[in-house]
Amino acid sequence: MKLEKLEEALCRMSDKALIRFVKRLVCKSISGVAGTAGEAKEALDMVYMECSRRGKERLYDSVYTSVSQHPERCELH
Repeated sequence: MKLEKLEEALCRMSDKALIRFVKRLVCKSISGVAGTAGEAKEALDMVYMECSRRGKERLYDSVYTSVSQHPERCELH
């Protein structure tokens, strides 16, 4: 994931796409896969800043908490 490109893309994402992206990033950050967890955490910081800019911090917080407390939601079916 290119963090420079992510910053540009975040501005264009719909709220729904942004929330789905948060879920994927949280899953990556808690997965412990070498090399992706740190990058995912950096991206999560950027996403939080975008949510904050939009006044959607609560949505970010609820998705982050939900996935963190229920990591089984990261499993793909």
